[in-house]
Amino acid sequence: MFNFRGNARYTFNPRSIFYRPPTTALARRALASKSPLKYLDKSAITASGPVAEELAATGLWIPRSPRGKSDKASQPQPNGDKTRVNVVSENLCDNIISYVGKSLSRHVGCDLIDIYPGAGLWSHKLHDFLKPRSHILMEPDVELYKPFLKPLLDQPNTMLVPASGIIWRELNSILTPEYLPHQTIPDAAKLSQRNDTLLVTANIAFHPQKRFLSFASMANLVLYQYIEAIRNSGLFQRYGLVRMLIWTRHDDKYGILPKLMQKRKKLALDTELCCEWVHEVCGREGSDSSWYVRDNVIDESSNIATWKRMKDAKIRMPKGRSSEALKEARLNARSGKKLMLAERAPVFKRSYRNVLHELEERYIAETFGPDSDDFKSMRNYQWRANWEKKKHQRMFDVIKRYDAITTLYRSGKAAPEKIEALERELQVDIENSPKGFVNEFVTYKDNLHYFRQDPPLLHWDRRAYEPLRIEPEEFFPNIECSLLDIQPKGVHPLLRQTGPGSNRAGDCFELILSSMMSHSTIPISQALDALMPGAADYIIPRWKSARDLRHGGVTNKIKGLELTPRMLNARQWEELIELWMEWPFRPEFHELVARTHNELAIEDNILASE
Repeated sequence: MFNFRGNARYTFNPRSIFYRPPTTALARRALASKSPLKYLDKSAITASGPVAEELAATGLWIPRSPRGKSDKASQPQPNGDKTRVNVVSENLCDNIISYVGKSLSRHVGCDLIDIYPGAGLWSHKLHDFLKPRSHILMEPDVELYKPFLKPLLDQPNTMLVPASGIIWRELNSILTPEYLPHQTIPDAAKLSQRNDTLLVTANIAFHPQKRFLSFASMANLVLYQYIEAIRNSGLFQRYGLVRMLIWTRHDDKYGILPKLMQKRKKLALDTELCCEWVHEVCGREGSDSSWYVRDNVIDESSNIATWKRMKDAKIRMPKGRSSEALKEARLNARSGKKLMLAERAPVFKRSYRNVLHELEERYIAETFGPDSDDFKSMRNYQWRANWEKKKHQRMFDVIKRYDAITTLYRSGKAAPEKIEALERELQVDIENSPKGFVNEFVTYKDNLHYFRQDPPLLHWDRRAYEPLRIEPEEFFPNIECSLLDIQPKGVHPLLRQTGPGSNRAGDCFELILSSMMSHSTIPISQALDALMPGAADYIIPRWKSARDLRHGGVTNKIKGLELTPRMLNARQWEELIELWMEWPFRPEFHELVARTHNELAIEDNILASE
């Protein structure tokens, strides 16, 4: 069904993503979006607008009991995939076109491949704006959706193909001169050039999520394959670098567009290597409900930088679509408030602080006394808040000392003895600290490292604009979705060298990446020597980007604070494979396979025994 390739063990691990259960009575929005329900809740099928009402009238999304019975069991059941989520808000589609229309205008008159158009509202709006010379809609549920698509199909140069665009055999069947007479496969030199005459849009939003192998959802697998296609010029990327507009569930986007270091897995890293940008055009407001958070100053700084980019580009947010983060960033920027990274102690948003604030307000209002359980809870939360404040202040003091050493390195004027003395002093302080504190500090430092390099490492922190805020009722069923705008870029030539007949550099890179990221927090020198003894001795002295302090390099020799695999950006990974292929004593491909396979097998046995 799918052309699955890569190390499934490292590609996605659903156990690495954790969710907090809701602690209060949340609105239907939270229930519909976060609850891992096996069956649709009635509250998630409220029809808002004519398109949603027509979809509801089909009866496909009527909630059924686990036994498959419904209140209207005697009626014939409509055919179609009931896990699919449709865009049903005309206002949302209009807002998207007005928001990013300037960027999309270079595709006017293009060929448009439309995968899973469903009810077709987004397809119709995109067609009206782009006026494509050909519009191919790949829809497997033809019987269900053809009445919705008929107005679009009545227009010239529009074709409905009753096939699934996420089954590659069926997708490849339309990537031919018969369906795309205006497209030609360029020579190898032009495969790294943009092809604005072809655009792909797809809706891979499913609820409940469909799992596949080690992938948390089918959407993650499809996104993984779309990014892989950029590297190997597969699927529609055979025509050049083709832009993609992809609808996903809000929680499916974090694999490709993480907002913090802890969620940067293989898909995100591949995206950095293969894509010029990944923008979230619209999406749910707020955090991603994970256990992980980063310093609030980083988030605020990222928001202000985005607002300034929007202002410089004259991008106007449609009325009623601004997120609270963008409103706050606008106020901070206009008031002249400066948020300097590492100029104040970090602050991490924790859910217990909201509970503490509520308890303190109630205590002031004298709704409970000092002998109550609420008072004890308030005191416990206050103790935790004070303890965290002191810990974060110490983290701030350590990062200032760390930054001072980096500044001395960058100046090039400090005596080596002075730098070494400061490093020894800081290392002793860290070694005498509790392990928990050191781990939390390193995570804080690495998130700062991601943001402070030029440009920031994460695509999220490079975003050209803030996502439009959406509402659950703008989708049917009412599951909040995101629209991702993915622009491929030219891939490093060595990463394309895969398979027999090549030098296998791309295959070596996959093995190196998987091995090093399975030990992502150890020093680079140890990770390289684990691959092959002597690798670090050859590569590290020649690895210029690893020491480029303005673009993600690290030069300090403090034990525990060295450069680690998870800190590497795309350029550093590219230079690493360049040096690996230059190394005269590098292992043959089959030898590297054996070494990494044994290493991963040993680790799997250790994990199994635990």
